[in-house]
Amino acid sequence: MNCSSEPPNGYIIHNANIYTSDNDLPKIESFVVMNGRFIDIGNKIDLMKKWKIFKSIDLKGLTILPGLIDAHGHLQYLGDSLLSVNLIGSKSVEEIRERIREYIGSHPRIDPTTEWIVGWGWDQTLWTSKSFPTCNDIDCDPFLKKFSISLSRIDGHVMLVNKNILVKIEEKTVDGGEIGKDKETGELTGIFVDNAMQLITKIMPSPSEQTLLQQLRLAIYRMHSFGLIGVHDASVSLDKLKFYKRIINEQSEDFNIRYYAMVEVPNNNYIDGIEIVEGLGDGRLTVRSVKLFMDGALGSWGAAMLEPYSDDQTKHGLLLSDPTLLPSEIRKWMDKGIQVNTHCIGDKANHVVINAYEAAFKDYVLSQNVDKELSEQEIDEEVKKIAEKVRFRIEHAQILTLKDIKRVSRLNIIPSMQPTHAISDMKYAEQRLGSERIKGAYAWRSFIEAGVKAFPLSSDFPVEHVNPFLGFHAAISRKDVDGNSPHGKDGWFPSQKLTRQEALKGFTIDAAYAGFSENVMGSITIGKYADFVVIDRDIMEVPEMQIVDTKVLATIFGGKVVFGDLKI
Repeated sequence: MNCSSEPPNGYIIHNANIYTSDNDLPKIESFVVMNGRFIDIGNKIDLMKKWKIFKSIDLKGLTILPGLIDAHGHLQYLGDSLLSVNLIGSKSVEEIRERIREYIGSHPRIDPTTEWIVGWGWDQTLWTSKSFPTCNDIDCDPFLKKFSISLSRIDGHVMLVNKNILVKIEEKTVDGGEIGKDKETGELTGIFVDNAMQLITKIMPSPSEQTLLQQLRLAIYRMHSFGLIGVHDASVSLDKLKFYKRIINEQSEDFNIRYYAMVEVPNNNYIDGIEIVEGLGDGRLTVRSVKLFMDGALGSWGAAMLEPYSDDQTKHGLLLSDPTLLPSEIRKWMDKGIQVNTHCIGDKANHVVINAYEAAFKDYVLSQNVDKELSEQEIDEEVKKIAEKVRFRIEHAQILTLKDIKRVSRLNIIPSMQPTHAISDMKYAEQRLGSERIKGAYAWRSFIEAGVKAFPLSSDFPVEHVNPFLGFHAAISRKDVDGNSPHGKDGWFPSQKLTRQEALKGFTIDAAYAGFSENVMGSITIGKYADFVVIDRDIMEVPEMQIVDTKVLATIFGGKVVFGDLKI
């Protein structure tokens, strides 16, 4: 018997415009929260009569969504980018130099003998030259030349370093990557692509724990300010996971997000030491997946293509590891109960990984039925069952053949996609891929019509802006924030648009499903964590151009306000 005189810790939200992402009851006006969970839903009159002991909160018609989930982001890099030189949107190397000088001016205590200047976000496709920068573009400034400077491209697949760092690099070639060299002199240009970036990161000074905590707090606050309560972190080291676990155990208020970790795997090889974690810290941390890399990015010509690039016939992109080894490595993860999520941009990378997944599935089925003589049809049926159980993902799934799009559905593979990537790439993608290959690029509707089990959406922050409402707008309009596209007012390849309901599911329940957490989050459903967001407009009804200006009024995590001023 509970003899406490304290009332139960609960409240009723009512008079709200609530989208639940729950197919059984997609729209409601009221719900009840107690001890961090939704305990009842329905209409105002019934709930206030039933739970009259609880405080009631009148939302006056405001719109509520389930707490939003970014199914592919980078928490550490977001925090790092918020403390680094912001190069996003820079239109020239001259502007890059200017931004670096401004950063140094605002950080006068930087010690050039021990510290590096780190920047994030340059994109040569925005420049007149369209060419990669070189170390000389930085070192031509005598003031900047004194510093060690490392600048990452917007997609995170290319680094530019100046000569102070370049002189420390002894390797001239690397598997699965490119080290930029001058075509005439053979000298290093300071450009490092894909696997070659590891030569830089391994000599980069490590941030202090105080800096890491500052980055974490900044990143989570930024997420909350845009209604995000969850992220699937697409490549996190075991060391960083130890740091996050300690924060959760010692000061959990600094980790008020639901974090699904994809453990980084060097060279796509199986590693020991990964322990499955289910909902540590009242649902704050789950570890049950790994992140593999098959190719680079489209913007740097690193995406692995079956045929040469249409705008540069000398390039096919890069496969970052030996594809023949993948099936056996994947089987090891399957046996351990670990989900495999693989970065694939180009049609060759996607084809290779789909083949590898299918081979691993078939090998598993045959190993479990050594005493049975299975027909091809029976094998296919068993493959579908095991694939649905393990929920393997393709991260980005950006460019596929039309045949492979159908195979993704048939094999119960989850395509994890970023709508804003299409908006960033649409200005050059068709030229780079050609008129036929582009038909299988950013093909969201094609995946839906093929019958994929779930279609999680994300931003890939900080590669794109962390704001999920920009992704929502991109998904339903295929236009930029000004309403423009290369194909006019109806959007870029408008037949590939998502509906608003599909887009909302992508940032809520489908994202939860992709992280094995659909039973505890992703919708406003009785028994799930009370994660929700209050916004200033109804994104399911307003004109699409108004969506990009959506403001978050409050973000609630486990029933508690973590952003905004909602009085609970």
